[in-house]
Parts: sequence; C-alpha cells; structure tokens
Amino acid sequence: MTPKQFRVFLDRDKACYHCGSTGDDLVPQHRKNRKMGGNRSLKSDPNNIIVFCAEANGRLESDANFARIGVEFGWKLNSWENLSNPVYEAHTGLWWYLNGNERIALPAIPD
Repeated sequence: MTPKQFRVFLDRDKACYHCGSTGDDLVPQHRKNRKMGGNRSLKSDPNNIIVFCAEANGRLESDANFARIGVEFGWKLNSWENLSNPVYEAHTGLWWYLNGNERIALPAIPD
C-alpha cells in the first residue's frame, strides 16, 4: 500500500481504533486475513482496512486474548463474516459502519 493509498484510510478513520493515536505509528490493519497474499479483493476493499497503531496491530497478530477482543469489536473478522460488520472505536466508545471511504456512526444505545 502506498502512502497515498493509506492517506485515504487516515482521512476516513482519523486515528487508531484501539487507542486513538494520531501519530506516526499508524498502520493499515486488514480485518479479514488475506491468506498469505492471496485474495486481491480483500487486499483492496476499503471496508477490509482500518487504521491501527503499530502496537495494537502487532498484538492482534500475536496475542490470542487481544485477537478475541478484536473479533468482538470488528477489528478482525472470521472468513465467513461480512465486511459490513461494524467496527468499535474503543477510545470514543462509538460503533461505525464502514462504507468505502466514509464511516457512518451507529446510533447510541440508551442506558
């Protein structure tokens, strides 16, 4: 992914979905695995890519407990799940639907 391509996701997501970082540590996180570089449509689908800090991205790949949280929050998707599943922004407590290069906030659930 080129810096120009990643800029589109930065403009959409604004920050890391986990911690809210807006620094130089941000990287693209693929929600569905690309299966060792295979599925090109997953690689380029904007609904499959979210912005994460490098630390949280690494934890999703190496820490089973954090990966389970990632599945609950839509940061990681199982192969059978749909890319239309919402994504949780942990630092704000908001859920978002991804629609290409834009996000749509889900209505808040009343207490």
